[in-house]
Amino acid sequence: MQNLVTIKIFSYQSELYLVKSFLESEGVECFTENEFINQIYPVGTDALGCKLQVAEQDFEKAIQLLIEGGFAKKDDFS
Repeated sequence: MQNLVTIKIFSYQSELYLVKSFLESEGVECFTENEFINQIYPVGTDALGCKLQVAEQDFEKAIQLLIEGGFAKKDDFS
């Protein structure tokens, strides 16, 4: 089993799926966690967020793609 690293946390599923689709189109396999939590518990779950995860070995590549694609800033990962 591969180690997963959370690369970004979203408040909305739609944002999660947009970025997930972008990364997967660039060859980075993605996984999600808590993606349905806001549907089940819509109040007070922003702290949990929808997590986008990648394999540990793809972390640096995914960061670079997020920055190049305009989904994140370099400062987000400092």
